[in-house]
Amino acid sequence: IATSCAVSLAPRFDQGIIDNLSTTSIEVFQLLSEVSEGTTNTDFDKRQEEYNEVIGKLEALALQINARPVPDNKTVNKIISKTNSSLQKKGSTLISVNETAPSATALKNVTANVTKMKQTDKLQGITATEALAFKNNIELFFDQALTYERFLNK
Repeated sequence: IATSCAVSLAPRFDQGIIDNLSTTSIEVFQLLSEVSEGTTNTDFDKRQEEYNEVIGKLEALALQINARPVPDNKTVNKIISKTNSSLQKKGSTLISVNETAPSATALKNVTANVTKMKQTDKLQGITATEALAFKNNIELFFDQALTYERFLNK
C-alpha cells in the first residue's frame, strides 16, 4: 500500500489574511488622510478611538499571521527572495531571509508607526510633514506584508 504525505514547504496561503491586510490598510490610510494636513493636540480626543481601533486590528492581524506554522526551509527562502525582487523593483526595502513571518514583522512596524503617530498627536499634534513621513513608512511596510502574502499564493 502506497501512502502519500503532503509536506508544507511554506506558510499556507490564506485569503482571509490578504483580505484583512487590505481592509486594515484602507482604515490606516483613511486615518493618515484625516491627519495629512496636520493636527493639534486640542482635538486629539476626536481621533483617539480611531487610533485605538486601527492599532488593535493591526496587532490582531499580526497574531493571526504568526499563528500559522512556518517551516524553515529553502522554499520559504525562495518565496522571500521573489518577494524581495518584487519589492526592490519598487524601490522598497528588503525582508530578511531568516525572517519567520515577514508580513507579521512588517505589520509590527506599521503598528509602531501608528502608535508613535498617536503619541505625537496626543502630545503636540502632528505637522503635515510628519504626517507624510508616517505615511511613507507605513506604506513601505504594508507593501512588504502584502507582497509577501501574495507570493504565498504562487
